[in-house]
Amino acid sequence: MLRLGLCVLGLAAGVIAGRAGERPFRTVGPSAGADCRTVQEAIDAVAADNAAPQLILLQPGAYFGHTVLNKPHVTLRGSGPATLLTYNLGQAIPGADGTPIGWQGASALLITAEAHDAVVENLTLENTYGKGMQAQACSVIADRVSFRRCRILGWQDTLRLEAGRQYFSDCYISGHVDFIYGAATAYFEDCEIFCRDQGYITAPATPAGQAGLVFFRCRVTFPYGNPLVYLGRPWHESPAATFVQCELGAGIRPEGWREWNVKPPLVRFAEYACSGPGAVAAGRVGWAMVSAGAPPPQFNRPAVLGDWPLPSEAAP
Repeated sequence: MLRLGLCVLGLAAGVIAGRAGERPFRTVGPSAGADCRTVQEAIDAVAADNAAPQLILLQPGAYFGHTVLNKPHVTLRGSGPATLLTYNLGQAIPGADGTPIGWQGASALLITAEAHDAVVENLTLENTYGKGMQAQACSVIADRVSFRRCRILGWQDTLRLEAGRQYFSDCYISGHVDFIYGAATAYFEDCEIFCRDQGYITAPATPAGQAGLVFFRCRVTFPYGNPLVYLGRPWHESPAATFVQCELGAGIRPEGWREWNVKPPLVRFAEYACSGPGAVAAGRVGWAMVSAGAPPPQFNRPAVLGDWPLPSEAAP
């Protein structure tokens, strides 16, 4: 059984209201007070050219299916782990036309390029397909998307960050093979990364000049037995993944990183001031940076995310 991240366990299961004076655009759920029965119905009601923040509140419950967020300035706010967007297909499964549905079609939540300035908070995203095929819980193509206090659960390719910039705060992300991957720039702060079995945490495909995947003050945890896991392997372009002041569990392989499609010196993998039994530098590969000192300033959150003022925090 999955362990919930400590940050998520602190959520009150019944909390769904916004800040004082904040009125939802739509409320979704099976109970009294709901405007819509499905999340997609609420999203579809938002204007395509929407320019103002629109809050969609999700009552506790399991919302099964493929949900597409394709409108800008939308917040999806759940009531905690009991608010669940779930799907069970892998990307090689054929669709209605007989061709594979692909990573976009397999995602429990797909956030398209039109959905910039989105916020997803206080809910669970999961793909329950299991091992043996890439099966995304969430895929993001949009710029400036924030995730707060979310559980994102899967096995292979759990979280695809295809483009833009994303920020993750107090989230719990699980998987076993390449389960955080893609070409986007993303900053993970105070998150728990749970490695369900042997594999690789990251598989970046970062364009040259971008920061890639940066993990700050995160915990990398394992089930009983500590299955051996690499911090990452390079997928495409000039892959970049950096762990800063992270606590690395005992399942991290001594070499830390593994070669794959891209060879050094194009690969940009680094660890700075990490701790824990998986942070021993002695066995690390020679082409990755490992330092006990503070990271260079380019790995600070403002430097990574650039000219993006994060949206104000709502009470959990």
